[in-house]
Amino acid sequence: MKKSPILLSLLFPAIMGYSQTLTAGKTEGDSLLLVKIEKAGKYGFTDTSGKVVIAPVYDAIAPFHNGLAAVKKNKKYGFLLVDGKTSSLKYDSAWMKEGRYPMVKLNGKTGMLDNKGKELVSPKYDDVAGLRDGYVSVFLDGKYGVVNSKGKMILQPEYEHLGFVTNGSMLVYIGGKCGRADLEKGKVVMTPYEKVGPFRDGMAWVRQEKKFGFINIKGELVIPLVYDWVGNFNEGMVAVATDRKYGFINKANQVVIAQKYDKAYTYSKGRGLIRLNGRIGYVDKDGNESWPEAAAALPQEPAEGTLNK
Repeated sequence: MKKSPILLSLLFPAIMGYSQTLTAGKTEGDSLLLVKIEKAGKYGFTDTSGKVVIAPVYDAIAPFHNGLAAVKKNKKYGFLLVDGKTSSLKYDSAWMKEGRYPMVKLNGKTGMLDNKGKELVSPKYDDVAGLRDGYVSVFLDGKYGVVNSKGKMILQPEYEHLGFVTNGSMLVYIGGKCGRADLEKGKVVMTPYEKVGPFRDGMAWVRQEKKFGFINIKGELVIPLVYDWVGNFNEGMVAVATDRKYGFINKANQVVIAQKYDKAYTYSKGRGLIRLNGRIGYVDKDGNESWPEAAAALPQEPAEGTLNK
């Protein structure tokens, strides 16, 4: 995670000393046109009619982004809202990360504010990443943690690496081991495996040395690492493959539909989607196949690691 630079761009000499027209996002889909003004070395804004809407009391003002602008006053930094209100002007620096995330620094530590100028993440971390799917990753003393969109700590900063957020969960790595974190419940299931899939139907695939098996919600290996490829469980069934032949097994690792297909996909509504000799069809638990003229569109491969790579 890259360190965010301290905002000294607030002291932008290129725009000091003259007015500048800015568009400040008030709400999504709504904007307010403001004109920057300078009076006696202080900065504020008027509307396009010349009416002062934000008094010129600031030593420096950055452009508005998403309804917020970083400001400096009396050697302290914070954020200005389009209605003239400010966040606490108590920080050593303030900047807008990626044009969306209001960041602050205090006593050498980084934090993040929400879109109302209130602290979302207290400035006590070495770095803070942008909000992704309602979650913020924080970095402290070489370790990563997660905070939710309400500022609640979900995962303490103790992990060596974090994966991407997918459906409210993410991979976490510590001590050379991989686990799956349920961010909605704040629970982590650690495993000795190199990668762990999402929990579906109470089961999650795991991978070790290019072989796949399944664990339950307790982290117990209930289906051994014998498959070259696996999908995700649904309706108690999952597609698996060995030697490039695909079929379906149940949670007891019993073969329900033999591995004889060129590809197998999700099992849904009592039948599995299959491909054989260029044709797309369905097969039920009794092995009865159907080959309709127009089968369902093939699902995309899962984005996270179920391919035999």
